[in-house]
Amino acid sequence: MVSPAERRYTLLAVALGSSLAPFMVAGLFVAIPAVGEEFTADPVVLSWIPTVFFLAAAMFLIPFGRIADIYGGKRVFSIGLAIYFISALISALAPTAPVLIGARFLTGVGAAMIFATSFALLGLILPDSERGTALGVNIAASFGGFALGFLAGGLLAYYGTWRVLFLVPLPVALLAVGIIRRYLRGECALSRGTRPDLPGIALSTTTILLLMVGLSLLPAVQGAAALVAGLAALGAFIVHEARTEDPVLDIHLLLRNRPLALANAAVLAYSAAASAYVYLFSLYFQYVQGFDARLAGSLFLVASLVTASLVGYAGRLSDRGSPHLVATAGVAMTIAGLATLSFIDPAMPVAVPVFALALIVVGIAFFQPPVYNIVIGAAERAMYGVASGLVETMRLLGMTASMAVTIVAFALFFKGMAITGETVPLLLGSMQTLFRIYLALAVVSLVMTWLTGRAGRSAP
Repeated sequence: MVSPAERRYTLLAVALGSSLAPFMVAGLFVAIPAVGEEFTADPVVLSWIPTVFFLAAAMFLIPFGRIADIYGGKRVFSIGLAIYFISALISALAPTAPVLIGARFLTGVGAAMIFATSFALLGLILPDSERGTALGVNIAASFGGFALGFLAGGLLAYYGTWRVLFLVPLPVALLAVGIIRRYLRGECALSRGTRPDLPGIALSTTTILLLMVGLSLLPAVQGAAALVAGLAALGAFIVHEARTEDPVLDIHLLLRNRPLALANAAVLAYSAAASAYVYLFSLYFQYVQGFDARLAGSLFLVASLVTASLVGYAGRLSDRGSPHLVATAGVAMTIAGLATLSFIDPAMPVAVPVFALALIVVGIAFFQPPVYNIVIGAAERAMYGVASGLVETMRLLGMTASMAVTIVAFALFFKGMAITGETVPLLLGSMQTLFRIYLALAVVSLVMTWLTGRAGRSAP
């Protein structure tokens, strides 16, 4: 039996761990022009700095979720925090853009270990009546990390150096490890005794790598070839998982559990629609509107605080019933914001895109806790690690796809040129195209979210 004190400390440790990666991601989003200036990098290279983090996290989430089920969520969570620590040091000392990109990939591996276990740990130690609220608190911590990252990134880029950004999380990572090792007794390994599906892990990571890299290389022949190879690897993965005794992902579970499958599809489409907007707004504020890093970071700070303040309320609403309705309302608000931004141009008053930004962040707050509550609630307790890893994989796959599409758009519009005063029209043209693509994806997510509720009502 887990005591109330142990539950509180575990929630604190998980929240601290969940805030670290968003802190670094957000800080880099704001500081990206300063990074580009120091390394003399074009928009495509700069786009890979956040993209490679999402790619690594998406590649390893499901494998680490299953490994956590077998060997223990607390152990995997703690190792992930240690990897955070090491990769942050490498990022702070990176001499070139490729080294920074490699360090961000390593951070993504650590993030996969954290994301794959955080919701599972909360699901295992909390009663069902408190699960939605706790998920809301954890997501609020994530957005709190975003908020502080935006603030720190703006201030450090303006007054000092973006490199200090990676030194800030180091003591937080140590504190989170200490709490989880001290106050969470025993180990959470509900599938202990089974073997990790190594061929399935290899096929799943290869599939994601080929599909996401291939998407980012379109319309080049290499991109199409990588996509074809990725689809072949996906087919092999599905066949293997359907036949193996201890799969890394139970394909049959998704086939017979429609709420779980539809909720994950909704998360994938929504994340693809509502992720790269932060990166695009950072460029828009600093290159089009002429804001300095401090002001851009402050605007993102306010947006993140708004989201963090609302996710707890959205989590409580999802505990009271009909979480799919709360999530659907969130998607609808995001659609309204993206529809406005699809017409962005130099003549548009800055208040209009700021209002659209507000709609998007409020939509995110009302979408995430309810849909995660649906996913965890639809899974068996012994598969919490896999369910947690699966939904986070869908989120990060969507984020990677969102950035990959951004890379393609920038490559087509800029053709190797840097963002300057002369190329600002190219930036705005690419943003219009991208926001229209995101709008279509958000509509798909709306349909999937609504169908999730209907599937839940019809489930036996």
